[in-house]
Amino acid sequence: MNQPQPGPALPGPAFALRLDPAGRVKAADPAALGLLGDCLGAPPPLPCPTPGTSLDWTGAGGVWRLWTEAEADGSLVLRGLDVADLAEAAATGEVRQRQFADIIDGATEGVAVAAAGRLVYVNPYMERLTGYDAATLRSKPFVEFLHPDDRRTVLGIHLRRLAGGQAPQGHAFRIVTADGGLRHVNAASAWMEWEGRPATVSFLADISELKAAEQALAEHVRGQEDVIAARTASLRETNDRLAAEAARHERTAQKLKTARTKLARALRAKSVFLANVSHEIRTPLNVILGMADLALRPDSGGQADLTRCLEMIREAGTSLRGILGDLLDLSRVESGRLELDAAPFSPRQVLEATLAAHRHVAQRQGLALTGETAADVPEHVIGDAGRLAQVLGNLVGNALKFTSVGGVSLRLTLARPGRRAPDGRVSLRFAVRDTGIGIPEDKQKTIFESFSQADETIGRRYGGTGLGLAICRRLAALMGGRLRLASCVGQGSEFVLTARFPLAEGPAQPASAARTKLPALDILLAEDADLAAEMIQAFLVPKGHNVIRVVNGEEALAALVLRRFDVVLMDIQMPVMDGLTATRRIRSGEVAGIPRDIPILALTAYGAVRDRERILGSGASGYLAKPVNFDQLLDALAASQSPAPDSPPQAEAGPAATTADAPERRDVMPAAKPRSGRSRTKAGSAPASSRSKADARTNNAAEPAFDAGRDEALANLGGDEALYDRLIAVFLRDTPGDRARLAAALDASDAAGTALLAHSLKGNAGVVGATTAVARARELEHAARAGETARFAACRQALDEALDAALTGFAAKGHQPAAP
Repeated sequence: MNQPQPGPALPGPAFALRLDPAGRVKAADPAALGLLGDCLGAPPPLPCPTPGTSLDWTGAGGVWRLWTEAEADGSLVLRGLDVADLAEAAATGEVRQRQFADIIDGATEGVAVAAAGRLVYVNPYMERLTGYDAATLRSKPFVEFLHPDDRRTVLGIHLRRLAGGQAPQGHAFRIVTADGGLRHVNAASAWMEWEGRPATVSFLADISELKAAEQALAEHVRGQEDVIAARTASLRETNDRLAAEAARHERTAQKLKTARTKLARALRAKSVFLANVSHEIRTPLNVILGMADLALRPDSGGQADLTRCLEMIREAGTSLRGILGDLLDLSRVESGRLELDAAPFSPRQVLEATLAAHRHVAQRQGLALTGETAADVPEHVIGDAGRLAQVLGNLVGNALKFTSVGGVSLRLTLARPGRRAPDGRVSLRFAVRDTGIGIPEDKQKTIFESFSQADETIGRRYGGTGLGLAICRRLAALMGGRLRLASCVGQGSEFVLTARFPLAEGPAQPASAARTKLPALDILLAEDADLAAEMIQAFLVPKGHNVIRVVNGEEALAALVLRRFDVVLMDIQMPVMDGLTATRRIRSGEVAGIPRDIPILALTAYGAVRDRERILGSGASGYLAKPVNFDQLLDALAASQSPAPDSPPQAEAGPAATTADAPERRDVMPAAKPRSGRSRTKAGSAPASSRSKADARTNNAAEPAFDAGRDEALANLGGDEALYDRLIAVFLRDTPGDRARLAAALDASDAAGTALLAHSLKGNAGVVGATTAVARARELEHAARAGETARFAACRQALDEALDAALTGFAAKGHQPAAP
């Protein structure tokens, strides 16, 4: 008798019986015979459900699900499936499902699943967070529960993620609650499949308290305006009192009149600074503090986009540095202390560099940015290429800022084609034309005034201090030209800069012209600051150079007697014997065994013209500003190894030196390199005697971040963040000892020792970008060199506060002191 045919594959043990129309068993498969015994010819020993139904039967050592299947000949096939394991699995699945539901329901973060712009699932926390029940949240598009300003962004991220495109994993937005309030949330989202269609699952953390704290901090910053205003009023009163006193003494002493006039000018500039800078620095300062707090909060759980936080901090820091740079430039111009460099450069290259620096901005805004140089423009002239680039960069940047459609053009021509001035100078004309919003006629004069813009809404919409054009007009005057404006509202503006320059005899020397592949050099590094020395050694040694370090001029002379070196890197400020003295002794030949023509590159923290002449006058082959820029260091080393010209320029090398003995002098400071928006000013600082305790208090009113110079420090290191972190570790290790030695010198009223130690701390802080500490150490150094011991206490307190902030700040960022 035929056994029942096997049925479909079943998830467990099974058997089958074939029943005749009378209901007796006429066939059984081996499984049925093994479980039920020989039951052929008898009714089945188990229930027989009607076709199309099933039932569960306990027997034969298990739980069996029974059902029948009708055959074409009228017989029935009774099948059984062991469902004991399936029941247990189903029960376990129900338990797991309840457990996962309890986890989601008890979570302290919102969990939401969205598909096609609507919520399809929310956990109970979402109901508590929003004040809406789940049915309401699922009843309409989820963007209706968001703040109007956030809807477009959040929906765009959702749709990109549904489509499988790139979308940020974390993003913040605001939810409008049922009672009309706002809750700030940070969402971490991912793609998932929900009931056969693409969806996103989001975990929402309530960050409203964090936002409230940030707002409170912003309110506190704004509250400082009152303090600054009070200080400004106090300074104005002091200024008026000093001006009256100066007027009384003018009749008796012309010398005192001149001194008082200078003091009044400085105080007026400071009053303007305090009255205006507080408002302009709030926005970037809030961004820096807010993003840093977000990145450092331990409860962020890794959801903060650290890269974006750092980018925003860098952008805000750059903006803040630009504001301070504008203020300092204006102060120097108005006080007559700004000096222009005179070096050969190419006006066409300055124009092209300006366009290149702003091209990405134009492309981002969808604007055309074009430039043109007339054929009759001289290829090379003599002047300050950096300041020219600063003016052009400001004009082009403003044009792009106020232009939304169309483009900006920069055209260079002769101001008077076919004519040459009797003194041999040439007048150049730079025209910056845009298709922007234009400037009303009644505002076209005021925009050139300090802290002025066309109207108040300009600052709110486009930002800025209102200093740029004021500085540009003054720089144009210093370059022997003018800055003029022609504009029509709704059609655009044209700014025309004219400047006069002497013609250059030959082409300008590019800053990197000497950059060649250097052979391995034997280099003597005379540097007393450990941090600065380690930075230079860490850069040069991996490049195959042998760097021997000494810590003062006497040791440098001794080392040069013992062996030959290819070049000397000589710090200017060192104990025992400074770098200038050591250089003069080398050039004079008074130390036997030292080649008088050995290249000597001076390392200095000073950059004014008079300092440059003093350094080069001692016989130095060139000089580098500290903190040292690695690209410029490589250029200087390459230049020091290149053959000197037949007729090197003369240099004062001391009484016993001769012109023939002096090596070629190379100024490796970037004096003629176009500046990117801002430049290192060549002007000297005000005399130390003109500073006062009030100055120190004023300078602390709007203090920058403890590491505001981080970007510049990294740039000097060629972007090597690992080296930068190592130098911070050395700074953390060495600074406490340096401070202890400085404190001992101050307590002993040792002005010379104080100046030397303050100089060392200044250099170390500059290497790691601790800008505030650099400024405070410089003030103490100046006071010590001027013998103003009365200022020591105030300067010491300010330096201690800056160093404490730097040490605490670096430690908060996870940096540890280097091993001893």
